[in-house]
Amino acid sequence: MADAFNLSIAKAADGLQTSRIINYALMASVVIVYYDWLLTFDSEVKLIWNAKGVKIKLLYLPARYLPLAHSLPYLYYRFGSPTASESMFVVGVICAALVVTLRTWAVWGMMRPMTYLLFGSYTVASVLILVFYIVSLKYTSHSVISWLPLGCIGEYQSYYLPAAFVVDATYETVILLFMLIRGASLYRWGKHSRLFQTIYSDGISFYVYITAVSAANVALLFNQGDSGLYMLSIQAAIRSISACRIILHVRIQLNELQRCASGRVEMIAHFSPTFHALSPTLSFLNTLHTAKDLYDPRVG
Repeated sequence: MADAFNLSIAKAADGLQTSRIINYALMASVVIVYYDWLLTFDSEVKLIWNAKGVKIKLLYLPARYLPLAHSLPYLYYRFGSPTASESMFVVGVICAALVVTLRTWAVWGMMRPMTYLLFGSYTVASVLILVFYIVSLKYTSHSVISWLPLGCIGEYQSYYLPAAFVVDATYETVILLFMLIRGASLYRWGKHSRLFQTIYSDGISFYVYITAVSAANVALLFNQGDSGLYMLSIQAAIRSISACRIILHVRIQLNELQRCASGRVEMIAHFSPTFHALSPTLSFLNTLHTAKDLYDPRVG
């Protein structure tokens, strides 16, 4: 009897410690996402909400607001079923991955081989992530200690969920390599204007952050311990912030370019090698934002 009681106390202590750390990570990610939303809200209203058309809104809003809404059902995760929260996390991952895929496609000039390669890879990765996630639910239990308000702590009894993060980390690594290759080639040609820095340097930094967190999640989840849960909310926050900042930064630079180039398009196209190198990218971004073309999109 005493042994059973001591075992119960030890289990409760471990559960409290794990629950506390998970809650710390959750609150940190929630604060980061909401703080970044407040910092960029003015730019969001000007550049996204007031933009003509719906393409940019469909691209931006899910990546931004799914993680914001993610925190509310996650509270229910702590005291009930986690399905709604985890499902929103997976959908948010796929939406943010679409943002970085479109960006990579644009900086490669929307070439036909890259179209097939990037969107084919994105489709395969998205399907695998969804399938692994759905299958993992069958092997996930959520123990609750009834006499303590600990909520539930996922116990992953298979490698399906870690496999989903392996797919995600691999895809992010491939995207990062494509960005590095394209950025290095243009930099070697002397294409390193402010627009170049926005499209490539900021973007590559974001991809490094996302890839690093994805790799950390893979390592933690394969440990088969509770530590695998700590980084999930952090990854959702970083992915959302990175994807949204990518769109906002490029939109800001594109607006500045449009203002500066008004009435002087031919002069810019003649004197700016960056304009020639990035014209397919800007053409794609103009399509997303339904802005008037500033140049011949076939220049390249």
